[in-house]
Amino acid sequence: MEVAVGTELGIWQRRQSDAHLAESVAPNVTLFALADGFGELGRGVAAAPLALGMLRDYLRRRHRAASLGRAGSPNGLRQILKDALDHANARLYAQSGSHEDFVGSGTSLTAVMLVGHHALVGHVGDARAYLLRLGRLDVLTSDDAMFADAAMTHAKTALPAKPRTRGLLWRSLGTQAKLEASIEHVELLAGDQLVLCTDGIHRCVDDDELADILTDADSASDAVGRVLAIAKARGNVDNGSLIVGRDLLIATPAAATRPSASDAESAGSSCRPTKPIRVRPCSSAGP
Repeated sequence: MEVAVGTELGIWQRRQSDAHLAESVAPNVTLFALADGFGELGRGVAAAPLALGMLRDYLRRRHRAASLGRAGSPNGLRQILKDALDHANARLYAQSGSHEDFVGSGTSLTAVMLVGHHALVGHVGDARAYLLRLGRLDVLTSDDAMFADAAMTHAKTALPAKPRTRGLLWRSLGTQAKLEASIEHVELLAGDQLVLCTDGIHRCVDDDELADILTDADSASDAVGRVLAIAKARGNVDNGSLIVGRDLLIATPAAATRPSASDAESAGSSCRPTKPIRVRPCSSAGP
């Protein structure tokens, strides 16, 4: 399994609110997950990395109690991932100080649990998961957000104005006592690629461009570098993170790789996607 992860700080952001992980949680079980958080739980503790740690640790404990790889049917795996998300939500909600009239902190979270040829996709918020199969890119999640129009600059520049309005998440992790996360099952085929990304990426790079990059890239790391280069060139307002996974049916995953500085520089110059980069502002709506 070939996996690459990367992140790009938004032009109006002073700190990173995204978190990601791509690692084996049990024999023949790999977890990809992205979170895009807001607010803090006190003493600078961010919601996104805390939620991912809770999700991962629950799955590891569940494996020790009863092997995840022997969970059986897709419905059994679906329930395990749902239980993991419910656990992370309850823990985060309790620590955030949120209640019915106040939201202290929370996070979007999209996770893919790979068990053999099964992919279970858990989702809440506006981070996305995509599947590339035979050159066609399909979105596996639906954004849990209502987007407001944001004022954009009309000056002769590629940079967007600082957003005046933001989208509203109507479902996120840690903001409500009971979570109804979306869980989907995909049966993987040879040659499939998976992509997870936060809204800082999918507001800058459209689906056709992403499909072209994934098809044309020499490696997962190359694809990540190209996508981040486009987001940066277009002045991404929000932080953007993504995970690209290839060779998904190979049982033993390689360590996730991050594009080096030289990779990113190359991705923005000599390594270009099939379609030239269109220097246009990213949409600035969204949480």
